[in-house]
Amino acid sequence: MLYTPTLYVLLGVGLAASIGFLALHRPRRRFRITKVNSSGWVVILGLICARSLLLLGVRGASPPEPWWDVVLSLGLLAGTTALLLVRFFSYRRYLRDHPEPPPTAS
Repeated sequence: MLYTPTLYVLLGVGLAASIGFLALHRPRRRFRITKVNSSGWVVILGLICARSLLLLGVRGASPPEPWWDVVLSLGLLAGTTALLLVRFFSYRRYLRDHPEPPPTAS
């Protein structure tokens, strides 16, 4: 069955989207509440993806249980991966539409 490769792909894409967003989003003041709100959930989901990917590599995937369990787990993982991808691509579009002004020399 394609359960294990699907898990690897979804977790890898989610982790890459999380890291990509965090690499693009470099706030000057990291601990302002607006910066924590915009990137905090991405950090949490990225850490969960990294942990799950590591555990999947170490332990392997458990054999799929009933069909509804597989559909539910893959559906939730696909949903969180889609959220991370939307966040990454929407932030890229935002950066393209709002370029930073060049720093002024004093």
